[in-house]
Amino acid sequence: MKKVWEVIKKCLVWLGTIIAAVFAVLFIKEMPKQVRHDGGHYGHDDEKEDADEINRKAAEKRDEAIKRISDCDARTLAESYGPVCDAIAEGKERFRRRCSRTVN
Repeated sequence: MKKVWEVIKKCLVWLGTIIAAVFAVLFIKEMPKQVRHDGGHYGHDDEKEDADEINRKAAEKRDEAIKRISDCDARTLAESYGPVCDAIAEGKERFRRRCSRTVN
């Protein structure tokens, strides 16, 4: 009888553990996603306003980048990237070596 009682206790412990885990997952799922620094919670209106402001700032930055790119020449733009500069230097060096072989 003792062994049966031990098996029943083990089953109940496992069942209790599973129920507690499911309850914890469901409880955490219902909690708000974000908490403000002042202790309040973000509502849908605040999230929408934040997203609108982020989109507005991104549009300004995008317009600024497009204007900057269109105002500068291609060589200046290409040379602002390190790998492009390295590729240009390597190409010039290969050209010099090729030219020096034909002259000799």
